[in-house]
Amino acid sequence: MSVFSKLVFLSLLVSSTAFAATPESEFLASHGFAGKSVEQIIETIDQAPQNRPLPYSASVTSTALKLSDGGQTFTLPLGEKFYLSAAPYETQTHPCFNHSLSGCQGEMPNAIFDVKVTDNKGNTVIQKKMKSYQNGFIGLWLPRNMEGSLEVSYNGKKAVHPVTTQDDSQTCLTDLQLQ
Repeated sequence: MSVFSKLVFLSLLVSSTAFAATPESEFLASHGFAGKSVEQIIETIDQAPQNRPLPYSASVTSTALKLSDGGQTFTLPLGEKFYLSAAPYETQTHPCFNHSLSGCQGEMPNAIFDVKVTDNKGNTVIQKKMKSYQNGFIGLWLPRNMEGSLEVSYNGKKAVHPVTTQDDSQTCLTDLQLQ
């Protein structure tokens, strides 16, 4: 084999290796997440119309999205934003700390709530009507390192709860009993 042929062969070998699919990219592609940002993947999973649990594991910690196919786990950092999933309820809830996008189910799917998030300085961070997803949760992207409160209203009932968005904060808020 000539030197030129060897160089062409090595070049093809290196370029084909550089484009080889990783287990993470294969997992993302197989679930329709290829090319999506971490925010988009979280929103897609949380808003999925399928009943829980989903056929894969997905959870949000204060700093990362964790995905698993049962054999391998993939961790994608959240960056500068914080994702809080809130499940208002009237009679039934469950304890939770880190939101399981693929497993948590709230009591009130597809309900419209008045949602207000205020920081501890009195600034309104979010104030709008929001519809809960099929899983009964409302997804909120909040600034990192914030302390404040979440107020949710529905049919004349209200729930208020403190929120923090630190690196050790909960991402699943299920203590929102409407009264």
